[in-house]
Amino acid sequence: MKENKQKKLLLRNWLLIFHLFFTVMFLGGSFTQWVLLITILNTDSGNILTVSHSLMHTVDLSLIIPGLLGVIITGVMLSIKTHWGFTKYYWIITKEVLTLLIFGLGNILNIFVQRSIKITSSKGLHALQNPDYLFNRNMLLMAAAIQTTILVFIVVISVLKPWGKRKKKIISLQE
Repeated sequence: MKENKQKKLLLRNWLLIFHLFFTVMFLGGSFTQWVLLITILNTDSGNILTVSHSLMHTVDLSLIIPGLLGVIITGVMLSIKTHWGFTKYYWIITKEVLTLLIFGLGNILNIFVQRSIKITSSKGLHALQNPDYLFNRNMLLMAAAIQTTILVFIVVISVLKPWGKRKKKIISLQE
């Protein structure tokens, strides 16, 4: 019996390690996007503008998407294999909803990145006079700010575990 408990604890610890690894990967990718966005806002080179948008796509493919998928997979496994469950705690439900929101927001962000790559590839620095490009850039900034804020909030509630456990509802068979 003791050996079984140790195996469960070992599994839980490894799942937590991988969950943290993927969280760091995703969060690091998110902050890398900010470095690229700051570069985009401050460059006077068409090549740097184009490359920065292209690198945003590369960071998305190499850090953000794998990090997010890893967080989702390890989060589901932690919910199944531990006492935390999917809906026992308000902070876990909040993380699940916000993770789905981030997933959707990431898909929207990708649209603006792709459009920006296309415009800057053909227009270079002259993209800064293109209203479509400026709209895409502003949407990137806004969506990235929302996504990063949500991600940091998820990390905070993962540590603090606020709001406690959900109360079990007692279903009465009498009317």
